[in-house]
Amino acid sequence: MALKDYRAAQLEPQKLSNEEIANPVQVIHQFFFDDHFPEVKNQLWNLLKIAATGNYGKSLTRSERSDLFYFYERLEKLVEAVHLIHMANGKPVESN
Repeated sequence: MALKDYRAAQLEPQKLSNEEIANPVQVIHQFFFDDHFPEVKNQLWNLLKIAATGNYGKSLTRSERSDLFYFYERLEKLVEAVHLIHMANGKPVESN
């Protein structure tokens, strides 16, 4: 889908606070403060394994599932922050 095909609201952050929108780099720092790089990679691998196998209910404890949901929410904020930085650094390249 081309960038022009999205509604304006879809291109705006939904999860970031006003403070985080004003300083998206803060979100990046907080993300890696909460989890060090090796743990982030491990959590991403866990999300992929669960998505690919579909056995998330059988292979993880309630606490592990909760941790993955929390990780996903923080990852979503990270993506929004990086999007803001990307948009602030110039016009995005259209792929379509």
